Amino acid sequence: MSLGEKELKLQKQMGISKLLAQLLLKRGISTPEAAAEFLNPNENSIYDPYLLHDMDKAVERIQAAVMDNQKITIYGDYDADGLTSTAVLYEALEQIGANVGYYIPDRFTDGYGPNMEVYKKLVDDGTELIVTVDNGVGGYDEVAYAQSHGVDVVITDHHELPDKLPEAVAIVHPRHPDKKYPWPNLAGVGVAFKVASALLEDIPQELLDLVAIGTVADLMPLLDENRALVKFGIMALRNTQRPGLLALLANAKINIDDINEETIGFALAPRLNSLGRIQNGSTGVELLTTLDEDKAKQIANKVESLNTERKELVATISKQAFKKLAEDETEHLVNVVAGKDWHEGVLGIVASHLVEETGKPSLVLSITDDGNIAKGSGRSVEAFQLFDAINGHRDLLTSFGGHHMACGLSLEESKIGELQAVLDNEAIKQQLDLTKKAQLEIEQTIEADEVSLDLIEELKRLAPFGVDNPKPIFSFTNYNVQSSLLMGQEKNHFKMSIRGKRAPIDVIAFSIGTHGQQLVDNAENIEFVGELATNVWKGQTKIQIMIKDFCLNAVEIPRIRINDLRSSKLTASLLRTDGEFFFFNSTVYSKLAGYFKRDAKIIVGLEKLPERGKVDNLVVVDCPPNLESFGTLLNRIEFEEITTILYPYKPVFLTGMPTKEEFGKVYRFAISHKNVDLKKDLNKLADYLKIKKDLLIFTLQVFFEVGFVKIDNGLMAGSSSRKRINLKDAPSYRARQRLLEAENVLLTSKTAEFEKTISQFITV
Repeated sequence: MSLGEKELKLQKQMGISKLLAQLLLKRGISTPEAAAEFLNPNENSIYDPYLLHDMDKAVERIQAAVMDNQKITIYGDYDADGLTSTAVLYEALEQIGANVGYYIPDRFTDGYGPNMEVYKKLVDDGTELIVTVDNGVGGYDEVAYAQSHGVDVVITDHHELPDKLPEAVAIVHPRHPDKKYPWPNLAGVGVAFKVASALLEDIPQELLDLVAIGTVADLMPLLDENRALVKFGIMALRNTQRPGLLALLANAKINIDDINEETIGFALAPRLNSLGRIQNGSTGVELLTTLDEDKAKQIANKVESLNTERKELVATISKQAFKKLAEDETEHLVNVVAGKDWHEGVLGIVASHLVEETGKPSLVLSITDDGNIAKGSGRSVEAFQLFDAINGHRDLLTSFGGHHMACGLSLEESKIGELQAVLDNEAIKQQLDLTKKAQLEIEQTIEADEVSLDLIEELKRLAPFGVDNPKPIFSFTNYNVQSSLLMGQEKNHFKMSIRGKRAPIDVIAFSIGTHGQQLVDNAENIEFVGELATNVWKGQTKIQIMIKDFCLNAVEIPRIRINDLRSSKLTASLLRTDGEFFFFNSTVYSKLAGYFKRDAKIIVGLEKLPERGKVDNLVVVDCPPNLESFGTLLNRIEFEEITTILYPYKPVFLTGMPTKEEFGKVYRFAISHKNVDLKKDLNKLADYLKIKKDLLIFTLQVFFEVGFVKIDNGLMAGSSSRKRINLKDAPSYRARQRLLEAENVLLTSKTAEFEKTISQFITV
């Protein structure tokens, strides 16, 4: 059967649009039966729990513990998957009358996964059966200890299986080599839910809200059984009576009827994760299981506070990590960055930021107080198997665990350099190509007039969206741009209105950086792709297209290599790069002339640029006085490679512009004092006026230019004026403002945004 025939069959038998039929086929769903199961999962989409390895042994041992009133301890994990896994099994065991408690490891004292000291404590405290959730397969020694002391262990886990499995009573794992489950990609909470289903001899629908949270939070593929669990779980969330979840949603200002997979991923999961990242995750289980509304609100408020703290820590450490990477003069295929006493709980998020901005697998480590041990987290790219890269070098480490895309580890600080070398070598072995960027999968090209509320509602049938089932991205044709503008307090969001023959459609791009005006001015030449969405405002539902990527003028960006070496500190090695050096500022060059090789090619000043010169590698040493100068340089010199150091000789972006109050304070002092000796008393004056010295000097320069002060041989006197003078007309004011804009665009932007800036300058 041809592709067209399959499409037509799906369309007719399923009663769906041609577009939805095409999208199903692209997902490998080619029969009406498969389409029905995908679009309308039911109880049959959830597999028999006894298809999992050792499920019968696990149930038998747990039931025996319940019958004998043995003390059961659930050993969980501190992330959202681990907390929901613990809550699921805890509630199920309570339902069957178990004597059950739980233990959530402390990230900072216990570390990830099984911990020998904790196992010893559980044994000493009278635990008679340990049931692990979302961990356990890496605890060979811990399980052996418990078993040798008469305490059985049932493992339920979904993480990578080590070569040597623990000798537990049962190992319930969807990828166990002795009995592979039909759907191997269950989350930890999914495995716990299967155990709960077996114990309760039914599908416990009241637990599905927790299953949805853990599965989405752990970024599991949303296909097959996971798709059914999350779809049913979202329905359960919209009707949840859990006081803890209701309190979390209230604090996040989310309407319960609007809950979907994005709510979980961007609101619920980060809040639950913040507990284990900043303090201890055990209160998370209490939050999810308590029936006390006051207690739930109390914990939820604590979660909100910790989540805010998490964001601040991530921002601070990310900034420091990027700075350390910029200072490293060696080019690596894998980022390894370490800092003193960085908060361990957020290192995984920081590593994700590094991956996002640099396109490289990244490890972020915190060196402990005593300076001997570095602990941290790693995040990878799809093309690099991080677990395999490190697993063969466990001799370097004191602890390690993880999977393809993420890991946690610790090692002696002295071995960080060796780990860096190992990872770079493993990247070469795996033939990691950093020039290959992840590409957006464009589903279809559709006309603007094909977009409708009915189409958007139909596309929602493909939800829940997530890993392996992404939200459809479209390109669009046959429209005219009606209007365009910038939005937001910082004017960093772009909006335009497009129209075919029918109603106009809003097109939105968030966080576009500093080139928004360029998009506004050239909106009709933007080629973009995006997702379909709706926006409800004052009771009216409007269609929106959320831009995922775009290009201006549909011009191919020149294939140049950009070496981002931006630095606020110059070193001799930076000035020994092969290439032709350019300086905007002759003063900067005069201070550095002695550091160059004798045969170095150097150009100082735009006026010395040749007409349409050509070089292999253009090395831009210092920061330009304004963006126009930077654009002139890039368009007057033809180059295949550009190395940007952009040393800021006298930076202004850290202090900015004086406030209106500061201008007024200096003016009032100036007109009321005569013969102020600036050479002698400038520092005292800055302290007295409580204004930074460089801002004071700048302010006096502006006042001198507009005639507010007179300066003769270093002595200043005020000169009152009745004329209305705009300080912004002063040459110094305009120059600083333009320098400030240049520094904000060129020095403070992240690497990806900076590279886009250079490309846009070249194509303009």
